[in-house]
Amino acid sequence: MNYFYSFCFLIFTTILVAQETNYAQNLNHTVKGEPVYLESQVDSKPKLMYGENGMYRFMSRNFKFPKNEAAVQKIICSFIVELDGSISDIKIVNDVPENFKKEAIRVMTKFDEPWYPAIKDKKQVRCQYILPIVIDRI
Repeated sequence: MNYFYSFCFLIFTTILVAQETNYAQNLNHTVKGEPVYLESQVDSKPKLMYGENGMYRFMSRNFKFPKNEAAVQKIICSFIVELDGSISDIKIVNDVPENFKKEAIRVMTKFDEPWYPAIKDKKQVRCQYILPIVIDRI
């Protein structure tokens, strides 16, 4: 249980720190159809229907820490929040070992809680979302 609380604390701390780094400028999502907006370009950012705590609980329960790796890894995950509330085009945008990338994408793919899409000019739009994740093996 201590691991869970430590994990959540580190994630919340990381969110504050990661917001200072602008990863959104360097991303080239391969999507077709409606335009994809950055979080800074919309009036209302995408939100999880049941709150971010559910995502962090899900991550802490399902992320399998790769063996023989460093104790702490910061993973910056980028994805598109679609008009129907699903996520697509999951990418890891920072430099982490390949096994961390695969595991983060695997877990994010399994996460099926719906999102409220972003709003721009009173219309729902597709939006790129940046999610910083800190995995700390205690």
